[in-house]
Amino acid sequence: MDRQRIQLAYEGTKAFLLSKLSREAFVFLFFVLVSAGFWLLLTLNESYEMDVEVPLQLTNVPKEVVLTSDLPSTLQVRVRDKGSSLLGYYYGDKKRVLTLDFRAYDHGESYHRSIVTHSDVQKRLQSIFDASTHIVSLRPDTLEFFYTRGHMKRVPVVFRGHVQPDALYYLASLQCRPDSVTVWAEDSYLDSLTVVPTVLTNITGLTESMSRTVPLPTIKGVKFEPSEVQLTAEIDVFTEKTVEVPIQATNFPAGLSLRTFPASASVTFRVGAKDYKKITKEQFVITTTYEELLSLPDSMLTLHLRSIPEGVSQARIHPQRVQFLIEQTEE
Repeated sequence: MDRQRIQLAYEGTKAFLLSKLSREAFVFLFFVLVSAGFWLLLTLNESYEMDVEVPLQLTNVPKEVVLTSDLPSTLQVRVRDKGSSLLGYYYGDKKRVLTLDFRAYDHGESYHRSIVTHSDVQKRLQSIFDASTHIVSLRPDTLEFFYTRGHMKRVPVVFRGHVQPDALYYLASLQCRPDSVTVWAEDSYLDSLTVVPTVLTNITGLTESMSRTVPLPTIKGVKFEPSEVQLTAEIDVFTEKTVEVPIQATNFPAGLSLRTFPASASVTFRVGAKDYKKITKEQFVITTTYEELLSLPDSMLTLHLRSIPEGVSQARIHPQRVQFLIEQTEE
């Protein structure tokens, strides 16, 4: 059965290929292909413009030289040529790289800014393109790089910005790692440099600890190593705590003492959960002086906290005012 089907298909194909309709179809297709070929040749012979990305390399840099501002990694070059040549730039195997020799721009100084002019760049670019190719424009049109020979300094890093936790949380600690970086630059800049600030960074609404990479600023002629730091913010949740703090008196003459009603006050405050057990009543001080009591118009003393431990916020005293009595003591 399959053999019969194959035979029928063969006979049908053979009959079509030998028919007048088949010959006319092949003739039509031939002329279409010829026309397309002529159109393609005419099109490729026209001039066009296109952008070509050319990698840029700086070679022969001595080991003792540190580039403090690098050249761009690529140049954007707009060229004009026939379509056939431009196709070669798109699909050709030849890799066009613009290579600059550091020795041609080295002035032998300890610190220097070297400029590769527009005409020099264009001249060197023309050598890596076909002779028929015209360079219309290039970006950047002038190149510059800075270098130094061993002029460096280790400088502390400071965070520049603001880290704001959510309402129920607080910032327990904020650190930059590493805490200092190596700076390569000219001597006058290094002599005046005391800290390296990060780029301005604002972070809000934190509810958990976080770590984020923060870059250092980009400055012409200055190289930071590393060029970024890791910012770590530890976030803790607030909780409330109350302690009973005795009311104390100072500068009392001999034979006199202070009695208040009550003898102590409740201090309620906010503290981070991790420091909750560390904060005790002994770390708070509520005190008054003999001279302050004498200046009061009545026997009511307004209480104030004279000392509050680190990490405590929104401390409140209850009661805020107490009655007092200065009494004679037995000597």
